[in-house]
Amino acid sequence: MIAVVALSAVGLGYLAFVFARMPAATAAIWTQWLQNAVNVIRLLEVTALGFGAYQFWANRNELRAAEAEAARRARKDTNYQAWQVINSAQGKGGSGGRVDALADLVRNDVSLAGINLDGAWLESIDLRLAALPMASFEKTNLQGARLDGARLDGACFRGANLSAASFTNASLRGADLAGARLSAVNLAGADLFDVRGWREIATVAHANVGELRAAPRGFVEWARLNGAVDASKDGTMDNPEQSREFRIL
Repeated sequence: MIAVVALSAVGLGYLAFVFARMPAATAAIWTQWLQNAVNVIRLLEVTALGFGAYQFWANRNELRAAEAEAARRARKDTNYQAWQVINSAQGKGGSGGRVDALADLVRNDVSLAGINLDGAWLESIDLRLAALPMASFEKTNLQGARLDGARLDGACFRGANLSAASFTNASLRGADLAGARLSAVNLAGADLFDVRGWREIATVAHANVGELRAAPRGFVEWARLNGAVDASKDGTMDNPEQSREFRIL
């Protein structure tokens, strides 16, 4: 570094000496030439800087595209693995890894229309806003499940344990509830149009049937006679811990 500085100083000194001995006209020509050379060098520097910025931007877009493609492939692989878990566990009791698999599919906005989860143990599963039309939950354990806002049109819940589950604003149009246990379930705002088997529900004690939409004629009265409550009229439900106490009803 010191040598470069020294050489530069010597070069500048030499140029100064040469220019001092030149005729004025010649010195002016050389000065103009050097100025032009400096301008060209600056132009090249700006061009190189602009090209570097363009390369950076182009590579950035390519990187984003690559990251998006990698995320898409990862999501596809996750969905494929989740379906493998669900299909291999079909017809078997217990969870069989289906809780996490279903959560992955819901998180990736995959439709679960017509899925068969009969006899599965899915306690406290989170399926909020899931698309589950025509799904089968016959004799499935859904205690404490979160199904708020889910689409469950035509779903089968025959003999299912729905104690303390939450179906707020869910669509249960045409669903079959025969033999299901609905103790302490929250049905606030649920759409029960043409729901089937409601007179055969095993238990509805302490269920919240407030603000139902399109409930069958006589359903609310029947439910309240069997221990259900209307939180919108009777006040809020008891302590949330109560839901656990009524799971065995």
